Amino acid sequence: MGKVGQAVKPADALALREEGNMIAENRAAADRDHLHRVKDFHDADASRYRADRYHRETCEGLAYVTRRQIVLAMADVPPGRVLDVGCGPGILTRDLLQKGHEVLSADLSMEMIREARRAASTATCAAAPHFVVSDASRICISGNRMDMVLSIGLMCYVRDHRGVLSEILRVLKPGGIAVIQVNNIRWPALYRAFVPLYHRLKTLIGMKRYDGLDFEFNFSSRKRFLDDIALSGLEVLDIEHYDFRLPFADILLPRLSVRMGKLMFRGRHRRLCRWFSHGLLIKVRK
Repeated sequence: MGKVGQAVKPADALALREEGNMIAENRAAADRDHLHRVKDFHDADASRYRADRYHRETCEGLAYVTRRQIVLAMADVPPGRVLDVGCGPGILTRDLLQKGHEVLSADLSMEMIREARRAASTATCAAAPHFVVSDASRICISGNRMDMVLSIGLMCYVRDHRGVLSEILRVLKPGGIAVIQVNNIRWPALYRAFVPLYHRLKTLIGMKRYDGLDFEFNFSSRKRFLDDIALSGLEVLDIEHYDFRLPFADILLPRLSVRMGKLMFRGRHRRLCRWFSHGLLIKVRK
């Protein structure tokens, strides 16, 4: 055995550096591959995204509609500069413009940006929105510029939550707010085990197809994400729950599940209802 404090031989130090460099290169390559797969999925999904999701006929559709409703309520602030990171096909753009905001919409997918531009072109507002293709972990905006940042439907596709949170913190002005959406997950291991089965059942009965999901989602627990927020230096102001459904009941009893989802949404501030929530919207301040 070597003595405590024994110097590392130059050859050993070189081997350690090379091993560290190789690990870093492998991680960077994995990150690039993940981004490419996520981009390809959303490019293919862009033209049908809005029609497939924003309706009240299914529990999933109801979740998207009510999520938008809550986001706009939480984002009800005086007009200013707003960054919608992971904007998708511009679901929020027109509403933000009509509230008098200067809007910058960013997404990894060029096809989503095209859809967002098309949706915004029908808005009757004085200010024109700006669009940019950007990775959420490296937002191409200088620091302390935004009054508000929205991150909706993004975090489950991101490998490094802390990296994105640090970017949100960087671009926000002091006192600026952000509204961030995450899945309401208590037990990530159980969630990961059941999601493939859930997708398979929905595909088998013809409710939905999941083509192109050849990448790993980041199913972090709500506790871990709230810890990440605290570590980032952002202050939590409010948390709202949405997407209420019993596991697998929306597949087996879809109409009843929609009715139950609407009832639980109306009672979403009750503790019992919150147990059946699958989504969180978190309002934070810099």
